[in-house]
Amino acid sequence: MAQKVGANAREARLAQNLSRKSLAKMAGISESTIKRFESNGQITLDALVLVATALGATRQIAELFKHEQPVSLEEIKQTGRTRGRR
Repeated sequence: MAQKVGANAREARLAQNLSRKSLAKMAGISESTIKRFESNGQITLDALVLVATALGATRQIAELFKHEQPVSLEEIKQTGRTRGRR
């Protein structure tokens, strides 16, 4: 999975026409960190957040462990009733 995240970051970087050097500068980390991340997925959480911020992907990071609110029984019943009516 880490390798896939690194590959996705590489694709995002290339889609924005950024070099590793320019992304590293924008993120405030070393170019070797970017290279390692893109090749094998190894990166610290802090550096990952910096890269995501530089690539405009902070929403995806924030969604990682998002807790969905449970649906109440009343909401389920209401949804069923709405669909059944014509």
